[in-house]
Amino acid sequence: MPTSHTPRRLEQNQLLLALPRADYIELQADLQDVALPHGHVLFEARERISHVYFPQRCVISLVAPIDGQKGVEVAIVGNEGMAGLSAFLGVHTASIQAVIQIPDAARRLTVAAFRRALERGTAMRRIMLRYTDAMLSQVAQCSACNQRHRVVQRCARWFLMTHDRVGDDQFSLTQEFLGQMLDVERPTVSAAARQLQAAGAIRYSRGRVTVTSRASLEEASCPCYRLMLQDYARAFA
Repeated sequence: MPTSHTPRRLEQNQLLLALPRADYIELQADLQDVALPHGHVLFEARERISHVYFPQRCVISLVAPIDGQKGVEVAIVGNEGMAGLSAFLGVHTASIQAVIQIPDAARRLTVAAFRRALERGTAMRRIMLRYTDAMLSQVAQCSACNQRHRVVQRCARWFLMTHDRVGDDQFSLTQEFLGQMLDVERPTVSAAARQLQAAGAIRYSRGRVTVTSRASLEEASCPCYRLMLQDYARAFA
C-alpha cells in the first residue's frame, strides 16, 4: 500500500484535524489511504486488530455479535472519529465487529504506528480520550434509544447521523442492511421509510437515500440525535 501525503487542507477526519500541525505532519509517513467497499469487514469481534481506521467519507457500523444470529449495531463511526478504540485502550483484540456501511475512503494506521503516535506526545492521547468519552455516550444513548423510541424516530436519527458523516445528500443503503442496523424486519423499515418520505424528509428508491429536508428529518427524529451531537461538539471544543 503506498504511503499517503494528503495535504492537511484536504483532510476530512476530525480527529486528525484536531492534531497540532507538527504532529499531523509527522503522522503522514505512517498514514495509508484505502478505499473501502460496502460490507467489507475491518475486524471481527474477538479477533486481533491490525489497523485503526480514520474515515474520510465512508461510514463504519460497529456491530455487537449475537450467537447464531445477525449482530446488532451499537454505534457508527464516520469522519468524526476512529474505528479500533480497543487499540487505544491497550487491548489487542476487538470486542465488536466493524463493517463498512457507506463505502468510500478512509485512512489507516497499523496498531504499532498508532501506539507510537500516542507515545510521541500528549495531543493524540488527549484527543483520543475525549473521543472515547463521546463514543461511549453514543453507545449508551443508542442502546436506550433502541429500547424506548419508535422505529420511525430511530430511522430518522440514523439517517441524520449518516448524513452528517457522509457530507452528501445522497448515499446508498439497502433496506435489508438498515433493518439489521435497527434490529427490525424489512417490512418495518419500509413502513418507516414511507412515513419519512410522506413527511418530505427523504426520498428512498432502489437502495438510494436522498435527504430532501434536514428540518423535517430532525423533526421526525427522537431527542437522542441532538444529545449525541452535543456530546461530539464537546469532545472537539
